[in-house]
Amino acid sequence: MAVSFDDKFNACIQNFTNISKPDYTKSELNYYADFVELTALFSNQDGITLGDIQDRFFGEKDYENAGKRDEDEIFLQDIFQIISERVLIYENDYPFSYTESEILTLKPDLNTNNKLYLSLLISSKLNIFNEFRADLTTDFETISYSVLKQFLPTNSKVKEFGKNTEYEGNAINKIKQLADDLDLTVDDYELSQVGERNNQERGLDIIGWLPFNDKCGNKIILLCQCACGKQYESKQHDTRRFENYLKFYKTKPQHTMFIPYSLINVRAKKFYHSDYIEKEYLIFERKRILEYHKDDTFENLESYKIVNKCIEFMKSGV
Repeated sequence: MAVSFDDKFNACIQNFTNISKPDYTKSELNYYADFVELTALFSNQDGITLGDIQDRFFGEKDYENAGKRDEDEIFLQDIFQIISERVLIYENDYPFSYTESEILTLKPDLNTNNKLYLSLLISSKLNIFNEFRADLTTDFETISYSVLKQFLPTNSKVKEFGKNTEYEGNAINKIKQLADDLDLTVDDYELSQVGERNNQERGLDIIGWLPFNDKCGNKIILLCQCACGKQYESKQHDTRRFENYLKFYKTKPQHTMFIPYSLINVRAKKFYHSDYIEKEYLIFERKRILEYHKDDTFENLESYKIVNKCIEFMKSGV
């Protein structure tokens, strides 16, 4: 028997309720900031404070010494510092208000990019929204495709290689068709290592390239992976296998990853968890995705419906 949308949503609310404090490491402050934002999304319209999060995370914790108490308070202050920074860097795209009285609340009137921010926030918490995993991951790939088209010049070619691909047949045939599009040849031996019954995309979700009319394979090519899971860094090698399958000519492809997390560290002008990210990688994270989202793709997706349900739940005051 099929599970209804409302039943799935209620299960997600229960998943969230069951988590008093997520099990991130203390260095993963940006992930904690996401959880705080999710708490504000699921709270009533009065919003949440640092004190509310302190109660949720630590409850009636007995401290053996003042130093440990101070350590926890600094930890919470650092999380809310990231939220303060997001107010500044996301500007009108940020769906929350963080007032001078330090109350985090969802804005009363949300534009499309505010809702897309919430969708990306939700997509980064698949452990909580597990019942919508298939919808969220598929929609994230669709959003990433749209963003890459906006990012690249208008004469660029962008195609999906994952779930919504126009390439046909098994993985071997799809890779051969891609090689033809890119004016490249394949490495027959490496391709022979792919099983004939393998129909998967082999870790490549989206391809973008800047074409020339001369049909020479020397061109700028982006091989893109879309990853919603927290262990996205483990997928960075996936697109690199295409350097085995395809004989790139005189220039290497630009390996690219789309993730729904907020990684921009304003103070350092680098990424949070920079040590997780391999060299020669281009990253589209939450801020960059919002920057290049310029069409109505998102409004036609199931994830848009999920976001609206979250907003409805918050306003209901349940």
